[in-house]
Amino acid sequence: MGGNTVGAAVRESRPRADGYRHIDTPALIARLRELHVNTYLFGIWDSPTDWADLCEEFLPAAAEAGIDVWPYLVPPSETDENGRASRPYLTDYLAWARAVAEASVRYPNLTAWAIDDFEFEVNARLFTPEYMTRMREIQREINPDLGFYTCVYYEVALDDAFLDKYTPFIDGVIYPFLDGPNKNTLDAGSVRRSLEAIRAKTEPRGLDLVLLVYAGRFLAATLGPTESYVREAVDAGLRCTADGLISGVIAYGTQLDDAPTIASDNKAMYGNGRLSLSLPSETQRIPAGTWAQAGQVIHPDPASPRYELSFWHFDEFAPSTPGPGEVVKELLVDDEVVWTCDIHDEPWPLWIQGRSLQGPVDLTPWLTGKERATLSIRLRVVTETTGNRVDVGFDHLEPLGFTMADPGFEEAAGWELTDSGGAAKALIDIFVPDRPRRIRLAVADCFAQAAETDRL
Repeated sequence: MGGNTVGAAVRESRPRADGYRHIDTPALIARLRELHVNTYLFGIWDSPTDWADLCEEFLPAAAEAGIDVWPYLVPPSETDENGRASRPYLTDYLAWARAVAEASVRYPNLTAWAIDDFEFEVNARLFTPEYMTRMREIQREINPDLGFYTCVYYEVALDDAFLDKYTPFIDGVIYPFLDGPNKNTLDAGSVRRSLEAIRAKTEPRGLDLVLLVYAGRFLAATLGPTESYVREAVDAGLRCTADGLISGVIAYGTQLDDAPTIASDNKAMYGNGRLSLSLPSETQRIPAGTWAQAGQVIHPDPASPRYELSFWHFDEFAPSTPGPGEVVKELLVDDEVVWTCDIHDEPWPLWIQGRSLQGPVDLTPWLTGKERATLSIRLRVVTETTGNRVDVGFDHLEPLGFTMADPGFEEAAGWELTDSGGAAKALIDIFVPDRPRRIRLAVADCFAQAAETDRL
């Protein structure tokens, strides 16, 4: 719970006398048992009562349920003294080291704790070697067996300077998987490859490695995780756990309240589906020629005097977007570009038909006389670019003189999705009203299977 999550903790329905809705420990324990969880990251951030709820209610109940607990604190960069913060000690991590260690002596199922995101500059100014030495001394004086971790993203996990600086003071790292350097929650295919690259750095230093999979939203992602993505990523992580590559998998932000999918996640023009072509990364350097597309074979009607395609599209991108001329949308027939549009040509994220004054695209010159052709919709990087998070949508295709499979992108079928590898991604984005529940069930199924086969 905490951070980017929605509904990842279970709170009581009514405030107590102090005015706060406390953690509903019995309900949360019951939901964790349904998930077959053996360790829970307990966030100390959302409410001033979180620490007391952990120590006075949740830890003993978790011990009885056979669940270990890791308190998870936020660093200075996520601390607001007038708002959300790890309370009661805020950024006094020497006090936190003492309090957590003392709690671990009282409740042996508190086996480790963690602080988020050391690598940010504002945090590094506090977490100096001298400060970390004192934290370590305080913790070990009370409980030398208590583990201590920090969250480390891909590039930093491969940074020898960072690891050398903090290895003497931590027991391991929590790696949030975002498709290696590509920063998305769409492609789970690189889980093992990413973990092997990081393990090559952590193992020689004697550091533990734990995988974190976003089962809830990641705020910087263009699209949230689906149940199939979560299942693939968690299962891949559990296989790596069984092979001894890592120590475990965190299904971060798994929504536990079964609330429906946020309505704004439906980005389709009509219905529930649309084509998404995206550059999900915020910072990665993306070379010219990178592309992602959706295509299918069409069969023009030889009796038709004219061939047209009407379609609607929109662009959505972050303020640090590529400049004009760097990224374009294209329509292709048999790999020949027949229509193109810079993502900057339309200044608002609104559905546009073709272009403002264009309407349907005339495909007659490219389809006349053909019995079959391949029609493709593509997003392409023209010149090297950085600072992206581009999401281009297509929907409501209307052909004239030929027919198409799934022109409204409602079935995730009929289209072949391909890309050049790396940053560009193609996806049929279909809104599912109960996706949080589906993700929760996928996590539970993965954990249950792992437990049955002794992979946990």
